[in-house]
Amino acid sequence: MNGYCFAIKVSPKDNVATLLHATKAGRKVTLSNTGEEVITTEDCPSGHKIALEDVKKGQFVFKYGEVIGYATEDISKGSHVHVHNMASLRGRGDEDVHSLQRNTQPSTVSHGVAKEEVIDISLRTFMGYRRADGSVGVRNYVGVVSTVACANEAAIRIAAEQGCPCFTHQQGCSQTKPDIDKVLEVLINLAKNPNLGALLYVYLGCESVPISKLEEEVAKIGKPLAFICIQEEGGLSKTVLLGSAMVGLLKTRIEGIKREEFSVSELKVGLKCGSSDTTQGLSANVVIGMVTDSLVRAGASVVIGETTEFIGAEHIAAKNAQTEEIGQEIISSVIRMEDRAKAVGVDMRGGQPTRGNIEGGLTTIEEKSLGALAKAGTSRYSAFIDYGSRTDRSGLIFMDSPGREPEMLTGLAASGCNLILFSTGRGAPQGFPFVPVIKITGNSKTAKLLSEHIDISVSGVIDGTELPESAARRLIEKVFKVADGSKTKAEVCGYSNSMNIYVRGPVI
Repeated sequence: MNGYCFAIKVSPKDNVATLLHATKAGRKVTLSNTGEEVITTEDCPSGHKIALEDVKKGQFVFKYGEVIGYATEDISKGSHVHVHNMASLRGRGDEDVHSLQRNTQPSTVSHGVAKEEVIDISLRTFMGYRRADGSVGVRNYVGVVSTVACANEAAIRIAAEQGCPCFTHQQGCSQTKPDIDKVLEVLINLAKNPNLGALLYVYLGCESVPISKLEEEVAKIGKPLAFICIQEEGGLSKTVLLGSAMVGLLKTRIEGIKREEFSVSELKVGLKCGSSDTTQGLSANVVIGMVTDSLVRAGASVVIGETTEFIGAEHIAAKNAQTEEIGQEIISSVIRMEDRAKAVGVDMRGGQPTRGNIEGGLTTIEEKSLGALAKAGTSRYSAFIDYGSRTDRSGLIFMDSPGREPEMLTGLAASGCNLILFSTGRGAPQGFPFVPVIKITGNSKTAKLLSEHIDISVSGVIDGTELPESAARRLIEKVFKVADGSKTKAEVCGYSNSMNIYVRGPVI
């Protein structure tokens, strides 16, 4: 590249830029969106940050026009900026950083997405399945659901016999009442997911989850249901034999349900990040944000969560809430999550951001959060819900939830999402058993190397070969094709198990 390469400076306020290519010391780096130039003083990997000016020890580092941490030593212009010379201000139980607290005045960060760029999809339709409660699914499955970790093996074998989606988890017993109540709520709400036409619950017989209460509540949903108990049937083999026959009967009860045409407003789309790197906040999440705005404007519901990944960006989200109450609930949920991290007494880096996130160039939770927030676009939050809970509100909905895939995807499914958009930088392969998950990446290397798992590549947004609006239109078309029945990569390769339910208390 004639001795130079390119980087992106997101906001005029930023004192770092993100490299689009790996560089050696002494290379000229041109900022692709401003034309500014800087000479690197050391080798730096692709996706990592370089300093655009000298930053003294204790001074703030800015990206997206927001503070993403502070310098732990003097940083010279052109230097690699990462965990060796920069630290987070948030979630720190190991160090008192109170004196370095950032300015929490809401910024106007928008990741380059303007309201006039919202793509009108209000007249679009898809072919789905109407359920008794009025919700609309994009799949018509019989689901096999385990009520407790001890019943997982039987559930898996029954589902395999019948080729059905199977939901298993590691909860359901030896937990405090609040967690058992939450597990029960999630198991009930999973049954309400509109992609399930019928389902079989597999239980052990001595779990803490109250099976009688579960039966009572799911009976109200109006779907064909069945329960089978391992201890009552006489063990694994007999349970699998009878359970498989029960699933076969359930299949016959829903096979006649036909797809009908529905408005886009019947979609409820979940949002997720995973195996993140810096490309997401600059491309994939920006594109998802544009799709979010289009869906919300068309009357659909969009559920965003991963509370951990709002730490450092919660003031921006709160500003975009429709009411002060919703904004305060968002902030309170972030404080609770951050306090849990602080209570461990360490710098939480390695847990959030994860080791893979850090290798991908994300240095602090603030940086990760600001990039993750792009998925919300410019939409305003219309509701706040607890993990795995449901709401009938349309618009952008915040769900208090963790960031890890098994728990977060379950929460989205329990909230009623019939489709999920999942951005990944380094390549997260997970889908969900009965909710199609569309994988989007802005990392060209990941798109090629993990093509078995990636549905859409928007890497052209970073290298300048595609406008964000063009990429958003491609993603919108993919959404409607999947809603009409086209399979995602995760559905094709079957990478959709190993889920879990989020709990906050101990196993006792």
